[in-house]
Amino acid sequence: SFQLKTYRQILYAQTLCAVLFVIHFLLLARSGHADAMTGAALNGVCAVRDVVLLLTEKQRTQKMTSMLAVIFSVIVAVIGILTWSSPVSLLFIIAMVLNTVALSIPDPNRVRIFIMISAPFACAYAVLTQSIGGTVNETVSFLSALTAYLRCRRLQAR
Repeated sequence: SFQLKTYRQILYAQTLCAVLFVIHFLLLARSGHADAMTGAALNGVCAVRDVVLLLTEKQRTQKMTSMLAVIFSVIVAVIGILTWSSPVSLLFIIAMVLNTVALSIPDPNRVRIFIMISAPFACAYAVLTQSIGGTVNETVSFLSALTAYLRCRRLQAR
């Protein structure tokens, strides 16, 4: 998603990804990985967040954008605490709060910077919950965000 050029395209791709990861983490939770329930719940919150951000994109003011980031960050923290299984859950809570802040900023390069910060937390969570798909996704997300960020910086310098 971070190779996409517009904020709207990034949000569409992130929404689809979040929905697929809800299913993925529910299956992991069902197979006995208790910490995976946090991943399923928080990806569900993030899918709703992304839809709200898409629906409000045109009329959002900076104040509304900041308010949505705070509201969804609080929801992520509360749902994360309610689904808490062990300290492993904290890694994903941190990652999803950073991800919420990232996707609330309608500037693709700033989104990419926050994703590069959040990806290591999400990757560590994926490794500890034995989510091969999550580990690969977060590694690719980090590299993709970094590549797109560097590419855009180079194009802006010209």
